[in-house]
Amino acid sequence: MARTAAEWIARLNAEERTVDDEQAFRAWIAADPAHAADFERATDIWALVPGTNAARPAPASASPLSRRRMMAACAGALAVGGGSLAIMQTAMAGTRYRTAIGEQRRLTLPEGSALFLDADTDVRVLASASRRRLWLERGRVALTVKPSAVPFGIEAGRGSFIAGSGRFDVRRDSDDRLAMTALAGQADVAIAGGQRSLSPGQRIRTDAADVVQLDRPDVETTQAWLSGRAAFHDDRLDAVAAEANRYSLTRLVIADPATAALRVSGMYRMGDNVALGQALSQLLSVPVRQVDDRVLLGG
Repeated sequence: MARTAAEWIARLNAEERTVDDEQAFRAWIAADPAHAADFERATDIWALVPGTNAARPAPASASPLSRRRMMAACAGALAVGGGSLAIMQTAMAGTRYRTAIGEQRRLTLPEGSALFLDADTDVRVLASASRRRLWLERGRVALTVKPSAVPFGIEAGRGSFIAGSGRFDVRRDSDDRLAMTALAGQADVAIAGGQRSLSPGQRIRTDAADVVQLDRPDVETTQAWLSGRAAFHDDRLDAVAAEANRYSLTRLVIADPATAALRVSGMYRMGDNVALGQALSQLLSVPVRQVDDRVLLGG
């Protein structure tokens, strides 16, 4: 029964989920009152494991001992729903959202909060009246938290955030650098082995080595990505190229390693790497050329 419930979690969160899957799930829930309890239990356990993706059920060879230990550790998380509709809403709330390169997406969560996903972003969300949690696997999100007695938890690699009502900007890069800005509202932060609180206007950042910085960034600069722009302040050219490549399938490539450390400042429109390459060429006095789907800087 537990395996069946886990398989339903994977099936309902799969990208190829169909209406037939949803109807079959409702029929399974209605067939036995125990099914709803098993599904809720499996959903809660799933939610307690950071970084899990709703893609595949556990393999048949999984260790029974490790399963029992996990069940024992999560025994207090059992919450039995009232009816197939509530169970269905819980299942659909525990959803993975992803954006492709160059794609941005706006979402309203089931409990009323709102998400704006930047390009090349991967999140998983549980959002109901009783549970509000987001896992940021990579990328950037703007989160508007609706007032509620239930806190909104955010997991992003080595950082954890508990956000009150307000607006927040959270980013996690591929090298696990983190940044969270409290644009409006307050948040409690557990990061790099320490506990901190963010007040409105504050930003906390860590680099790949978990060095923590706390500052107050310019609001326009912080929110530039919402309108398809990116702001740079004395950033390395290779970092600028990496950021630009999140928004365009035409890749900006550093052809000469000697140019990678050149510094860039300014606000630039993202999504057209040909135009950006030409602008950077003029700014930095380096050659630029296009070869197929690549814009080569330097060399």
